[in-house]
Amino acid sequence: MRSPRDILVSSTLAESYVLISDPEICGGKPVARGTRVPVHYILELWAKGYEVDKIHEHYPTVPRELITEIIRVLSENKILKVAG
Repeated sequence: MRSPRDILVSSTLAESYVLISDPEICGGKPVARGTRVPVHYILELWAKGYEVDKIHEHYPTVPRELITEIIRVLSENKILKVAG
């Protein structure tokens, strides 16, 4: 049984699972929770000035709320905690 490594991103004391790293999904690259979309695709579009709705059009399997949360936590936090 595989055991994915969850990347925890915390903005306060509460931790949110927004990214998952699993060797069997996209070669272990961090993906948006519940999808096969590498998080760096989302961040590249955000850096180019795309709004959340436009990013969602490109990656409809990623809910708008999750896109917003990924952008928020990765903008606020530069350190990721990896559960082993």
